[in-house]
Amino acid sequence: MENRVLWEVLWQVEGSLGTLQVVEGPRNIGEPPLLPISLGRRQRSIRPGLSPYRALLDSLQLGPDALTVHLINEVTKVVLVLELQGLQKNMTRIRIDELEPRRPRYRVPDVLVADPPTSRLSVSGRDDNSVELTVAEGPYKIILTARPFRLDLLEDRSLLLSVNARGLLDFEHQRRGPSVQEPRGGLWSPSFAFLPGPTSVGLDFSLPGMEHVYGIPEHADNLRLKVTEGGEPYRLYNLDVFQYELYNPMALYGSVPVLLAHSPHRDLGIFWLNAAETWVDISSNTAGKVNYLQGSGETPQTDVRWMSESGIIDVFLLLGPSVSDVFRQYASLTGHDIGEENLICSRMVKLPLASCRVD
Repeated sequence: MENRVLWEVLWQVEGSLGTLQVVEGPRNIGEPPLLPISLGRRQRSIRPGLSPYRALLDSLQLGPDALTVHLINEVTKVVLVLELQGLQKNMTRIRIDELEPRRPRYRVPDVLVADPPTSRLSVSGRDDNSVELTVAEGPYKIILTARPFRLDLLEDRSLLLSVNARGLLDFEHQRRGPSVQEPRGGLWSPSFAFLPGPTSVGLDFSLPGMEHVYGIPEHADNLRLKVTEGGEPYRLYNLDVFQYELYNPMALYGSVPVLLAHSPHRDLGIFWLNAAETWVDISSNTAGKVNYLQGSGETPQTDVRWMSESGIIDVFLLLGPSVSDVFRQYASLTGHDIGEENLICSRMVKLPLASCRVD
C-alpha cells in the first residue's frame, strides 16, 4: 500500500514537471567536489604571500599558563586574540578566536580528557618586530614575529615547524551583512537575518625536513598522503558510504583530524581540534621532481593547510621526537583505550589482568 501511494505521488510529480530526472546520490561515490563549494572558493582564493595579519606586541600578556596577544587584520581592521601555551610532554597549543565576536563561536567539548598541564613560557629576547619565548620543559623556543604574523618552533637552534609562514591564515569574522567591498563569493544568499555570515577558518603549517605525512583518517587512499595542491583536498566529514572510490581524498566514515609527519631524524604531529567540515591541502617542494635525491643539498619541506567551515582555530603541535612519543602525546590529550589502561594498572599493582579493571 505504501509503495503504491509513493508511486502515485511520483507519477503526479512527473505529470506536473514533465519528466523525472535521476539525481546522483551523495558522493563518495557522489560527494560534491570542493571547487564549486563556497568554503573552498573563499579559502583557496587566498594564495601564499604576505599575510595581512599583524601581532600587536604592545598587547602581549604573559601569564603562568599562557601567553595572549592580539592579531589585527590590516585589511578589515578586525582584531583576533591568540593564546599560546607550552604544554608538558613536548606539546604546544595555539588558539585563535575573535576578540569581540557577535556571538560565541563553537568550541569542541568532551574530546580532551582534561585540560593538559602547561609548561611555563618566559620571554628570552625581544626586538621591535619579534619576541623570543623559552619553554620551561625541554630545549624549545618559540619565535613570535609581528609583521607579518608568524610563529617558529625551534629545538635549540634547529627549526622544527613554522605557523603561517606562507601567509594563509584566514579567520572570517562574524558580520551583520555582506559588505559592498566583499572581494570573494560568500554565503550571504540565505535571507535569515540572524546568521552571522561565513565563519570559516584556515591556517598553514610548514614542516622543514619532512617529506612524508600520514594520518587524517578515514580515506580510501594510500597510507602516505599525497600532494593535493591544484586538485581535490583531503576532506574530513563524518559520513557513512555504501560505495566509494579507491584512491580518493573524499570523506569516508570517521573524521580524525590528526596528521603525522615523518623524517629519518624526527616525527611531529598536528592535532586540529575542530568538529566542522574540514579540508586539508598538502604541498611539497620535492613533489614531481624526478631528479630529486636525498643528499642533493635541497632540504625537503611539506606544507599543510587546514580549512574548516566554522569554529575557532585550536591546534596542538605534538613535537615527538619519535613516532611513539607523538602517539603518547595524542593519547594524553584524548585518552587511552580501556584495554591499555587495564594493562598499565595490572603492571603497576602486579595483579592478573582480569582482576584489574579501570572504570
